[in-house]
Amino acid sequence: MNGTPGSNGSLAVNRDVAPPPGYSMMELWDPFEAFMGPYFEKPDNADSQDADKLGSRTLAFYIDDRHVNAHGICHGGTFLTFADATLGSVAWQVMDKKPVVTLSVQTNFLRPGKVGDLVTVRPELVRETRSILFIRGTFMIDEEPAFTVTSLWKVIGAK
Repeated sequence: MNGTPGSNGSLAVNRDVAPPPGYSMMELWDPFEAFMGPYFEKPDNADSQDADKLGSRTLAFYIDDRHVNAHGICHGGTFLTFADATLGSVAWQVMDKKPVVTLSVQTNFLRPGKVGDLVTVRPELVRETRSILFIRGTFMIDEEPAFTVTSLWKVIGAK
């Protein structure tokens, strides 16, 4: 499995995983995230009540053999990597693709995941200042919450 540059500079990992119905491959720019993926995305109903200024989308990944611990359940670090990639993607888009970095992440693990499970999230922009973004997500498996994340993002160069 290698990461190779895509036509737009994003990374593509050679792992044959078909997107879930209605989803497409998410562009991944970070080599570690590309290794952990693929991640998928689909646009949601733009008229939805909680759509942020970008419109809303659902992001997803399948848990595979690389993502589980010695007990066969999804490693917390896998969940956190997916959270960082997806919530960070929202932060990056909200800031018109200016660089952002994770300041803080608070996580509550609610249930385990196993190989083959599809994990989904609809990130929510809670608050935006000139230099800090507040973004949260409830990550679902089989329509049940698996973990929640509340995060703060710093816009590089903003004061």
